[in-house]
Amino acid sequence: MEKDQVLGDLCREVGRIAGGAGAWQDITKPADHRAFTPAPRDVRLRETGRTKEPDERGPFGRWLLMQVDRDGIIGQLAAAGRADRSFPRNGDPEAVRKRLSEQGADPDMHEALDDAELDWKAY
Repeated sequence: MEKDQVLGDLCREVGRIAGGAGAWQDITKPADHRAFTPAPRDVRLRETGRTKEPDERGPFGRWLLMQVDRDGIIGQLAAAGRADRSFPRNGDPEAVRKRLSEQGADPDMHEALDDAELDWKAY
């Protein structure tokens, strides 16, 4: 009698662990993992992955100068651009890259410019 009770308890526990909620499952039959309910759409996400066209996002130089409050090296690059009177405000990334080369900027600033260009294009 005790053996049957222990075996029944064991079957219930194994079934609960296996997700059967106490019912013994036949593990020789495959489970249908395709049957699921998708999660509702997250309202915080954009409708599409569309990025703005260059005309919509404005000149790269002006966008970069607005990043002055940003942490990290992109913020430092923006602060240096604000301090430079000859900074190409209406320029594209190549014009800014040319200005950095003229000023003898270190390689970290060129890397920051590459990162900023990616951010600007993804905007």
